[in-house]
Amino acid sequence: MTRQTRVDFERTLARLHVHRILDSLGHQPRGIHVVIVPETTNAIAWQDAAVLAVRDIRVCRGLTPGSGDRIDMDFSVEDVVDGEDAITPNYDVYPALLRWDKGIDSGLDSAACSVFFADVKEETEHASLTLADSVIRAGLDIDLVILAAAQCGRQITADDAILLAEMPWRRRRIAIASTRVIPETYQLHLQAVAAEEEQKAQEAKEKAADKKDKKPSERTVPDVRPLCEMHGYGAAQEWGLELARDIEDWRNGSISWADVDNGILLSGPPGCGKTTFAASLAKSLDAHLVIGSYSAWIANGEGHQGDLIRSMRNAFAEAREHAPSVILIDEIDNFIARGSIGHGRSDEWMRGVVNSLLECLDGAIERAGVIVVGATNDASGIDVALRRPGRLDRHIEIPLPDAGARQAILRQHLAVGEEFPLGLFGQKTQGMSGADLERLARDARRLARRERRELRHHHIAASLPRRERRSDDDIRHIAVHEIGHAVVAAALGATVHEVFVTRDRDPKAGMEIAGAAVVQPRAGHRDYQWYADRVAHLLGGLAAERLVHGNHSDGVIADLAEATNLLTYALSSVGMGQTLGSDGHRDPQSMVQARQFDPLLRRRVEEVLQEQAERARGILERNRAAFDELVEVLIPRSRLDGEEVHEALEAYAQPQLTLAI
Repeated sequence: MTRQTRVDFERTLARLHVHRILDSLGHQPRGIHVVIVPETTNAIAWQDAAVLAVRDIRVCRGLTPGSGDRIDMDFSVEDVVDGEDAITPNYDVYPALLRWDKGIDSGLDSAACSVFFADVKEETEHASLTLADSVIRAGLDIDLVILAAAQCGRQITADDAILLAEMPWRRRRIAIASTRVIPETYQLHLQAVAAEEEQKAQEAKEKAADKKDKKPSERTVPDVRPLCEMHGYGAAQEWGLELARDIEDWRNGSISWADVDNGILLSGPPGCGKTTFAASLAKSLDAHLVIGSYSAWIANGEGHQGDLIRSMRNAFAEAREHAPSVILIDEIDNFIARGSIGHGRSDEWMRGVVNSLLECLDGAIERAGVIVVGATNDASGIDVALRRPGRLDRHIEIPLPDAGARQAILRQHLAVGEEFPLGLFGQKTQGMSGADLERLARDARRLARRERRELRHHHIAASLPRRERRSDDDIRHIAVHEIGHAVVAAALGATVHEVFVTRDRDPKAGMEIAGAAVVQPRAGHRDYQWYADRVAHLLGGLAAERLVHGNHSDGVIADLAEATNLLTYALSSVGMGQTLGSDGHRDPQSMVQARQFDPLLRRRVEEVLQEQAERARGILERNRAAFDELVEVLIPRSRLDGEEVHEALEAYAQPQLTLAI
C-alpha cells in the first residue's frame, strides 16, 4: 500500500509567495535583497521554500547537474548557436536567514544575488539594512492563500482566506487540517488568544508580587575549609592560592583589577571536587559564592529560552552586587558549541543562549571583584568563544587524587590525627574520587556509632566498596591489549612512561580503568605521518588482541572513537585529505557531524583506520618476541616502567648486517 504524504499548507503558501518574489527580481537577479515576511508567517519556512524554488528554477532552465539543496552556482551549460558557443545565463541566487544581531553584515554568500528572509522583529531595525539593494515587506496575497489551500485539498472562499491570513501560522495549519469551517476555527482561535492573554496577565501579576516580597540576597561566604587545607587539587589549588594573594593586593590598592587572573575552567571526572573547589576558593578569598548551571537556570521558569537567560543574568547581577564574589557555572559543557547541532531552530536557540552567556561573562570579568569558575566533566564540546583570552582561557584539569592525597582527604573526613595510620588504605582506595572518600568516611563513622565504639580501622575496611579479583584470563587479555599499545607506540618513536593493569574491579561500577599504557606521542611537526603513527598506536591494542586471540573485544571502543575523531580532524579540519577546505573545528561533536554529512570523508577515514590497524599488526608481528616477553612480565607484576618496554624492543631487534666493501 502506498503511503500518501499530506501537503504542508504553510510551506505551500510560502513557496507560492517566494516564487512571485523571485520573479520580481528578474531573469538574472543581482544584488542583496531583504524580504520581511508577513507577521503571521515564519522566516525559516520562507527560506526553505526559497531554496527549493531556486532549485526548481535551475532545473527548468537546465542548469542543475544533479539534485541537492545547495546547488553548485558556478555550473553552466554550453549551447551551440549557429556554430558558436553561447553560455546559458546562470541563475545564481543564495537564500539565507537574516540574523537579528548581524543584519546583512553576516551571512553573505559569493552568489550574484543574496536574498535574506527575516521575521517582523527587531532584525528589521538593524542599521545594515540601509545598504541592501531592496527591502521587500511581503504581505499575504488572498488569491495565493486560496490557491495554497486548493493545492492542499481544501476549497475555501475569499472571506475564509482573509481570516486565515490574520491567524498566526501555527493556528492556520490547524484551521486547514480541521474538519471545522474556517470561521468557526477563527472564533475558537480568538477565544484561545483571550485566554492566553489573561493567563499572561495573571502570571505577570504573581511575578510582580513575588518580586515585591522577595528580600535582596545577602552576602554569604561559604562555611567550608579554605584552599590551604584542601588536598588533591594540584595546579588548581596553586592557582587559587596565588589568586588569594592577588585579591589581598587588590584590596590594599597595590594592584589594579586588570592584573588579577579572574577566570578559570576546571575539568575532571565526576566527584573530583569541582564544586567543592569553588566553595573553598570563595572561603579563601572571603568572597560571596553564587552557584548556577544550565539546568538550574532553565528550571527557574517554564523551560523557555527567555527564562534561562533571565536567571543567568540575575546570577551574574548577584555576583556583581556582592563583589568580591565567586560565580560557579557548573556543567558548563551544556553550553555546547554554536553550529554543532546543525542549522535549524535548535541551533538558533542554543546560539542565543551562548551569546547571552558571553555577554554576562564579559560584563562580569570586566567588573572588579568578580571571579568566574566554569566546571565540566568534558571540556571538548564547549563553545570556543567561552575559552578565548579574557574569558575562561585558563584551563586546569583536576585528576583523581593520588595515594597521598587520598589518605589526606580520608583523614580530613574521618576527623582523625596523624596518630591514626591510614597507609593501609592507600592502595585499597585507588580510583576513588574525593566524593567517594567522603562517603567512605561517612559510612565508617556510622558503623562506629552503631557499635557505640571509637572509630577503628575495621570500620573503614567494612565500608570500602566490595571489589572482585579479575580472572587470570581477564588479566592476560588486558595485558595483551596494553602491551600492544606500548610496543607499537615505542616502535614508532613515541615515549612510553608506564604500562599497568588493575587486578581487581568494582562490580557496581559501570565503567572503570582496567589498565593503560601511558604514552607521550613523538615530538616534532604534526604532519600526516604524525597522525598516522598516532592512529596506529591507538589501534595497537586492537591489533594485539586480534594477533593473540583472533578477534578483538568491546574494550577497544574508546581507542576506536579517539582514532576515528583524530583522523577526521586530520583529513578535514587540517586539510590532509582530498580538500584544503576547513571549518577549524576540533571538538568531537563536530567530527561526528563532519562524517555524517560527508560520505567521501567517512569512507576515507575507514580506509586509513584499516590501513593503520594492519600496520600496527605488522609491527607486533616483527616484534613478537619482545611483545610476548613483556606480556608475561606485566601479568605477575601489574606494572612496567616505560624504559623496560624500550629496552625489550632494542634487545630483540634484528641485528643489522654490515657490508664490507
